Amino acid sequence: MAGSEGFVEADNAEAIITRIEHKTRKIETLLKQYKHVEALKTALEGTYAMTSDERCKSAHWIVVHRAIMAIKDVDGMLSSLDPEYYDILMK
Repeated sequence: MAGSEGFVEADNAEAIITRIEHKTRKIETLLKQYKHVEALKTALEGTYAMTSDERCKSAHWIVVHRAIMAIKDVDGMLSSLDPEYYDILMK
């Protein structure tokens, strides 16, 4: 039984990676349209950082980092974010 739980986690991790890849394409489109804050909000949506799989955490961080690095006015970005995103951003 314990082996099958690990298999389910691996399948779940692959599904999460696939969703992150899809989200990456959406974020790149938003960044090209100069919708930086919307791109960051999209990057922060989902609970991929809460998974125990390091690949998922790393892939999610790369997406969030890409969106953050595109923002020139950090103060303006923080003021335009909803408070619900603050906790996610800090994690």
